[in-house]
Amino acid sequence: MSQTPRTPARTATAPRPTRAAALLVALIISVPVFIALSLIDWLLL
Repeated sequence: MSQTPRTPARTATAPRPTRAAALLVALIISVPVFIALSLIDWLLL
């Protein structure tokens, strides 16, 4: 009988966001906030 080699269990490291992902998240957050603030400003003035 042959034994299968066992490798020690390794936990995966947390994924690191790239600059493109960080830029995409910033745009997704900032555009609706800009629109909402612009609408509030337009309604109040």
